[in-house]
Amino acid sequence: MTTHRFCTYCDKGYAARLLCLHESLVHQGEPFVLYVLCFDRETEAVVRAWAMPSLVAVALDEVLRADPAYAAVQAQRSPVEFFFTATPVIIRHCLERDEAAERVTYLDADLFFFGPASAVFAEQGEASVGIVPHRFPSHLKAREQYGLYNVAWVSFRRDANGLACLEWWRKRCLEWCHDRWEYGRFADQGYLDEFPRRFAGVKVLHHPGIDAAPWNIGEAKTTQRGNHVLVDGQPLLFYHYQGIRELSPGWFEPGLRQYQVSLTKPVRELVYLPYLRKLVQMQQRLRQRHGIEAQFTYQRLNAGRSLRDRWERFKARWVLPYYGRVLGRLVYGGGASG
Repeated sequence: MTTHRFCTYCDKGYAARLLCLHESLVHQGEPFVLYVLCFDRETEAVVRAWAMPSLVAVALDEVLRADPAYAAVQAQRSPVEFFFTATPVIIRHCLERDEAAERVTYLDADLFFFGPASAVFAEQGEASVGIVPHRFPSHLKAREQYGLYNVAWVSFRRDANGLACLEWWRKRCLEWCHDRWEYGRFADQGYLDEFPRRFAGVKVLHHPGIDAAPWNIGEAKTTQRGNHVLVDGQPLLFYHYQGIRELSPGWFEPGLRQYQVSLTKPVRELVYLPYLRKLVQMQQRLRQRHGIEAQFTYQRLNAGRSLRDRWERFKARWVLPYYGRVLGRLVYGGGASG
């Protein structure tokens, strides 16, 4: 069986999500390697301590040495923009590092697999490049200005078309990769619109169970058949948990409201609960073994001592989570995670 080669990146704030992604791939029973560009020492220590051959730490210093052009833009980008710029950089680095890899696929760290990656690759077939559309419903069409395609799964085969597309994307991101919309560009994502126009061998993966996400789950029908979750009658292969926020220990805002999506019982029970329970477990392990604390929304508020600042912290820590629970907008992942 082919060993899938994946790559991602994160810092300690997303380390628990990274571990959930890795465990979901392990659970599918297919051989794989997940390379992780670690943006801080804490994440690198976590990945190395996991001591599994399927989870490989890639130190930031290694990538900066290998790609001086990427190192040169660090001072020009905010931390999140430097992360975005890394997407094609780490894919190329893994292709160069792992000479046996016929294909390397970038995954966002906040994905979770419900089905085998081989089913996604079957949709991609022999294509040189695989990308996934947002599948925005009609009321979210305005969001297409940020990109028709989502940087969650971007897969490149080691062939002429794949390598040419990857290098074009890398150069564009090195030129401009900012956390704002500007003339059709947005971070690393807007450039994906050009892939099918500029390069042969690009496959758009339309399967509804590939990159199901907060922005497209609202109009889909989520059901269960045996042990399998279905989206519009097709197996859910992986879900993108973009936008989830832990408001108080174990209680999560799932990030659906910003897309005008209600938290239905099937979505809560079949999609969010399994992931959030696993996320809480991983956060507990990181706290116990590595001293990495979960980051709650209220911890990012102003630390001032004025009455207004204190009220904002109290509201975020207690009032909003309480009303979120009462209104059924939050999901409880179990046990205290912080």
